Amino acid sequence: MNNARHHTSRFARHTLSLAVAAGLTVGVAANSHAELSGFYEGETLEILTPWAPGGGADTWGRYIAGTIGPFLGDDVSVQVVNRPGAGGVQGTNEFELRTASDGMTVMLQSAGQVFPFMYGSSAVRYDFRDYEPIVAMAQGGVIYASADLGIDEPLELWDVDELIYGEVSPQAIGSMALAAFALLDLPHDAIFGYESRGPTRLALEQGETNLDFQTTSAYTSNVEPLVEEGTAVPLFSLGIIDTDGELVRDPAFPDMPTVAEVYEERHGEAPSGVAWDAYRAVLSAGSIKMLWAKADAPEDSINDLRYAFEQARQDEDFIADSEAANGPYEWLVGDDAYTAMSATLEISDEALDYLRDTFKERYDADL
Repeated sequence: MNNARHHTSRFARHTLSLAVAAGLTVGVAANSHAELSGFYEGETLEILTPWAPGGGADTWGRYIAGTIGPFLGDDVSVQVVNRPGAGGVQGTNEFELRTASDGMTVMLQSAGQVFPFMYGSSAVRYDFRDYEPIVAMAQGGVIYASADLGIDEPLELWDVDELIYGEVSPQAIGSMALAAFALLDLPHDAIFGYESRGPTRLALEQGETNLDFQTTSAYTSNVEPLVEEGTAVPLFSLGIIDTDGELVRDPAFPDMPTVAEVYEERHGEAPSGVAWDAYRAVLSAGSIKMLWAKADAPEDSINDLRYAFEQARQDEDFIADSEAANGPYEWLVGDDAYTAMSATLEISDEALDYLRDTFKERYDADL
């Protein structure tokens, strides 16, 4: 990460996040926003989405575009504008360098442009800490194995002679699983180069690999049928970062242990230290989708956006539709959204060095 860009607002926001996490009162409540000002009435809000149409993040953005308008006021239109390129970096650079700070455009963040930012890619021209958090959602995933391994519980993984995991690249969303394996010190081999997570699942089904990770929606749609027919075995979830920045059980899989619980069962104590910090940073980078506004956008625009999502998450119909479309995940507004991302945005140099050294040693990969 380019630490030269740390600035006063970052530390002010971090202090606020810590205070909120500690249950302290910081002036007016962090997510208490004024009433709707009508900033967007009769206007069109654009969601800049730095990927082509059809992926998971684009789908989340289109869900927002199709549902949040009435909460922003009368005659408000919301549309997704796709700016694909360089895994999300190109469109995010456009937001930073060429998008006006008039409040009419917000930027959608997902794993693709976060990992290059966290690892300090020279192609990155943006710093999320320069922006104002609007809303976020953390969506998790599951580690599962081929039933051919003959195991039923996570701790039996260490009894398997050869674990083979399929992955797209060391900076893809599946790197959350790689960070989990590093935290657990789980011996395994990895095959890189799959086009996406669909092919990694097919690789397990065809016997090329025997260990895989899928996000919640993909697991529910494509892996649960394999579990029901007895060809796959669920092992543990990656967990979810909550509004206090803590890792908790995934609400989509409340009966499944998290990676932290597996660690504690194996080692007799909760995970801690640099490997734990690194895992949480990779998890929030890979699992959280978020909308950001420019910090110098009109105050009324930022207030109205946060107010709209606060109202929406109290609306029974909106929540019912959201659970059907996105799973049972919470909408995090304003500083709650920032806190959920803070493990990534505030990652220490020590944790970054741990990730770089571990991925180099295990996979000969340069982060």
